[in-house]
Amino acid sequence: MYTTLIIDDEQSVHQAIRSLVDWDGMRMARPESASNGVEALARMEALRPDIAFVDMNMPLMGGVDFLSRATALYPDTRFIVVSGYDSFDYARAAIRFNVVDYLLKPIDADELDAALKKALAQLPERPEEARTPAELAEAVKRYIDENYRQSISLDTLAERFYFSREYIGRIFRAQYGCAVYEYIQQRRMEQAKALLANPRLSLQAIAEHLGYSNANYFSKAFRRHFGASPSEYRETFSP
Repeated sequence: MYTTLIIDDEQSVHQAIRSLVDWDGMRMARPESASNGVEALARMEALRPDIAFVDMNMPLMGGVDFLSRATALYPDTRFIVVSGYDSFDYARAAIRFNVVDYLLKPIDADELDAALKKALAQLPERPEEARTPAELAEAVKRYIDENYRQSISLDTLAERFYFSREYIGRIFRAQYGCAVYEYIQQRRMEQAKALLANPRLSLQAIAEHLGYSNANYFSKAFRRHFGASPSEYRETFSP
């Protein structure tokens, strides 16, 4: 699902945008919020929203300064201005920063819908396997199952599936009851037990096969998971 961020110091605007849009129908998660440009930059670093609604007259950092920074830092985000001022200077800034649309308050539902559709049309299509949160979680799990021997992080998954690391972590835990990192460890440990049954494989070879940088790191991870070292496990359960 696409992610969105509302940046406005008026809570009534946040409520209006949330209530006027069919978020599920547009394959969009319900919007996150920020009340000014400073807070919004911090939120954008974590969320990496696909679409951001921006007020032009905000405390701490106004819309023009925010757009100047945000469009440089996050060129893939599509920005929609929502302003209470029909200002030539604001409109000129919006054009300069290539915003998708300039909406005036109070927000008109049809204009908002048209602006969102225009923004969505400019975004890359999401992978078909990730249409819903459950399907995204399943796709992430399948990717881990096939690639757990490699170095996988939330950043890796965010780049692979085009969602923020926070969103992926949240929906994965909701679906499977554990963090992404925990699941990767579980898959590696399951395979580790099978590999340890082969006495010809050294601990270093097993560690490398499972994606660990060295045997010592693998041994520590194995002990934390099973309460015994790989060597102890091999001695106990070897035929």
